[in-house]
Amino acid sequence: MNSHTIAFRVKSELLQQIDDECQRLNVKRSDLVRAIVEEHFATRPARLADELAKLHARLRLVHRNQARSLVTLLTTLGKTSLEDAKNIARTDLLS
Repeated sequence: MNSHTIAFRVKSELLQQIDDECQRLNVKRSDLVRAIVEEHFATRPARLADELAKLHARLRLVHRNQARSLVTLLTTLGKTSLEDAKNIARTDLLS
């Protein structure tokens, strides 16, 4: 297996957290940081972020459709003016 060296700087607070965790787990700093990086890529956070973005877009669509439905109900059944119904939807549902 080929391995390569990676070096980077961290703030003192983060280094202290890493060192504290190394001491708690009784592992070397390099082993802990390597495990953290491997876990990060193994869990595919980018894919999760994409899925969350898609869900958020769908939620916005549902929310917008709820507002449209409320305006329709208020104008049709509640005999509210279109402008008042839109204002109600904006202030009560979309805010």
